[in-house]
Amino acid sequence: MREELAAAGLPLVPQDGHPSLSTGAHVYVDPLDDESGGGVFVEWKVHYVLSSAALDALSEGGQANDPSIRFAGRAKGAMQTAMAEILSAAGYTVAKDNDEAPYQLMVKDQTPNPSWRAWLHTQTTRREETLSKTFHTQTPTDEADTP
Repeated sequence: MREELAAAGLPLVPQDGHPSLSTGAHVYVDPLDDESGGGVFVEWKVHYVLSSAALDALSEGGQANDPSIRFAGRAKGAMQTAMAEILSAAGYTVAKDNDEAPYQLMVKDQTPNPSWRAWLHTQTTRREETLSKTFHTQTPTDEADTP
């Protein structure tokens, strides 16, 4: 899933970094989620500054119409929709029905189908074969003439 989102051009939260310090698609496994029995989840992490402003507004009694809260929520919602479309196009089935984490996607399963990976594999193999043929067909004098 991370590769599919990256291929579509989305930045990814590093797997070894703390998610609150990164921006982008956060893909993670929750092995013991009480309601769903665990699973693979994806959510969008807005920039730390926006996230902090929204959390501060909430802690100070801010309502949904607060500019920071509204912007953070709309950004997360827009990216949730985009990630759901991207993953669906890649053959994944996703659900976005968690009231406690409204911007989280749960990945249900994947239907295997041809993808950009097949093209990449074919291109890589073709290039390796071409380079190998070129290397093996050079004569010693050709190599001496090469700078």
